[in-house]
Amino acid sequence: MNKYLYYIFTSISFALLIAAPGRFAFGLILCFELFFLIFTGFLFSFILKKLELNEMNSVFTVISLIFSTILYKQIIMCLFPLIALQLSFVFYLPAVTSYIIGIVYKNVNSSTKISLIENVKVTGLFSILALIFYLIRDIIGYGTFTFPSSKGLFEYQILNSENFVWGTLFASIPGSLVLVSVTILIFIFVQKKFNIIERAEDANDSE
Repeated sequence: MNKYLYYIFTSISFALLIAAPGRFAFGLILCFELFFLIFTGFLFSFILKKLELNEMNSVFTVISLIFSTILYKQIIMCLFPLIALQLSFVFYLPAVTSYIIGIVYKNVNSSTKISLIENVKVTGLFSILALIFYLIRDIIGYGTFTFPSSKGLFEYQILNSENFVWGTLFASIPGSLVLVSVTILIFIFVQKKFNIIERAEDANDSE
């Protein structure tokens, strides 16, 4: 696993998971935005390569992210207007996230296809963890399981929220900060265990 993965997950977790309300529906919208930005970004990159304008790639990357974010927000406003209003500035946080992933996994010597696959892998892994995170906050914080709806949020009541008053902490920003910190610590702990196992296997192979 790439040695920069700790920094990627830490930065994008704090950028994306804490600021957004703790609803699974919002998590779906933001994770889809990540993939939307990744694919549109590489579409712009592919066009620049065809036009032999690689030296302007950094400038056009920022421009394409801004354009794609605004476009995606307009799409969500048409489909889910109330959700678009609730998310507000949070729409722009995935742009920061995808830019970070793009910088770390960018390889000028690799093809656009290979770079795209690497970006999709990392984005997919983060999206799975993010959706689990949003689901936990949704269930514990509100006792619901939500999906996007043209009228706002479609809520499926799972737990009686009155019996889980303490769970509202996890729906708040301080609660999400605690959850993100604990998740990152667990991620680092597990990764270190895998590194120890890999070093032990390498040592046995060299004997």
